[in-house]
Parts: sequence; C-alpha cells; structure tokens
Amino acid sequence: RFFQMKRKKTALAVLAALVSLCMMLTMLGGCTGHDTSDSHTTEASSDEGMKDGERFETVILLEGMEETVRYEHVRNETIGFEMDYDYETLERRSGQDYEQFLSRFDDPKKPENYLEVSCRPEDVRTVAAAIRADLQKTYGSVTTEEQYTLDRAGSCVQISAVQAKKDKAYQDSMQTVYIIPAANGCLVAAAHYTVESAEGFGARFDSIVNTISVLGGQP
Repeated sequence: RFFQMKRKKTALAVLAALVSLCMMLTMLGGCTGHDTSDSHTTEASSDEGMKDGERFETVILLEGMEETVRYEHVRNETIGFEMDYDYETLERRSGQDYEQFLSRFDDPKKPENYLEVSCRPEDVRTVAAAIRADLQKTYGSVTTEEQYTLDRAGSCVQISAVQAKKDKAYQDSMQTVYIIPAANGCLVAAAHYTVESAEGFGARFDSIVNTISVLGGQP
C-alpha cells in the first residue's frame, strides 16, 4: 500500500506540474501577442498629425556617435512648413514671415550658430541666383551649389559658403542655404554656424532641415 500511495502522489504531482506549465505558456503567449500588436500601432501613428509645440525624443548621429535628441515640432501655416528642432540646444523665435532657431550657448544679440526658415514668392532658380550673389558679396566665395534631396521635402538647391574673418575676435563662419520648392514660391532654410562648430552644429542643422515638410504640397 505504501508504494501504491507513493505512486498516486507522484502521478498527481506530475499532472499538477503539467497543468501549471500549460497555464504559464498560455499566459506568456497571450502577453507576447498583445505587446507586439501595441508596439506596431504606436510606431505607425507616432509620426502622424503632430501639432505645433509637441515634443518627443529621437536618436541621431552626431560627431560619429549616436545621441538622444529632444525635438519640438514646428508647424507654421503662414510660412507653409513643418519640421522638428532640438529645443534643448536651440531657442525658437517666431516672426511674421520667419522662424528662427538660435544657439542657447551664443550671445542672443550676436548669435553665430542659428537656423532661419522663411518663404519667398519667386521660383527656386530666381531665389538661388539672388542668394548666390548675396553670399559672394558677404562671404567672398561660394564653395558649393548642388541639387540636394531632403527626406520629407524632396529635391532642392543647396548653396554653401565660407567666410574668413579678418577680425579674429569673431570666428570664421559658414552658411548653408537650402532653397525648397513650395506651392507659392519656395522656402529658404539658411543655417549659419562657425567653422569650428561645423561638425557639431552643422550636423544638427542638417538633421533638422532634413525633417522639413512643405505644407500644401509642391507645385
């Protein structure tokens, strides 16, 4: 009898263990399926319909290393564009016909590192010629002018210039201008930064400009 009771207890223990294991597998399977569904939904809707002033985090490559950047979304119906900017590094200043983003590390009265977005009623070719002429007067030379593709705005013209400062109280500076086709003319996104900060601010501005979308579509 002792052996019979022992066998019964062992059988019951094995049966209980199997039931418990089946319940655990069912629960785990259910949780896994639920989490996967939710993550896909969040990823698909995270970049749609963002409002002006909405903030979020993302990772970009800066100076050869990945860095978490905190962005604020800009949506300006008057100028006709939206984009994301690094609000911890840049301060936003809005005007009637422009959006300006100044380095928080610069003198706000004389900033050297800033990005400005404005609109022009003329076509891209006319505006590019005018900007090239202005840069040649101010900077002395235009280093490059080329067709450039932005992720969200498509094909545009990119013009870059470098200015060597005679007064070494100020650093040598650079300017990169993107002329982007829009429904009623074009957008002009001009990034100003020093040669010394080109790897840092230049990369930041490039990432920011690459998030520009033209409202109302292109002509």
